[in-house]
Amino acid sequence: MPDQAKPTGENAALQVRNLDFFYGDFKGLSNVNLDVANKKVTAFIGPSGCGKSTLLRTFNRMYDLYPGQRAEGEIIFHGKNLLDKSQDVNLVRAKIGMVFQKPTPFPMTIYENIAFGVRL
Repeated sequence: MPDQAKPTGENAALQVRNLDFFYGDFKGLSNVNLDVANKKVTAFIGPSGCGKSTLLRTFNRMYDLYPGQRAEGEIIFHGKNLLDKSQDVNLVRAKIGMVFQKPTPFPMTIYENIAFGVRL
């Protein structure tokens, strides 16, 4: 890969550093480190159950909605650590949207899921 195409440091829109993710005591992701280039298509490819969706869910902190799930490390998006508890999770989700193959409703009633976007 030519040097100018490598998304390192300041050229990356998203930087993942030493990311661990837990479902309770189970460690689902361990020491993930990667840079995602700005304005480029990036694909995560792997077998079922290898952590692709889990990694994506950490980018907009969807796991905050589920008790017992937590992320440790850093996810830097345009200079700000998305995992910092001072970050407004609604702003994070507005900037990093998710679309999945199958619908993934939030852990709420049908009404609360429908009304969620309006309340933002």
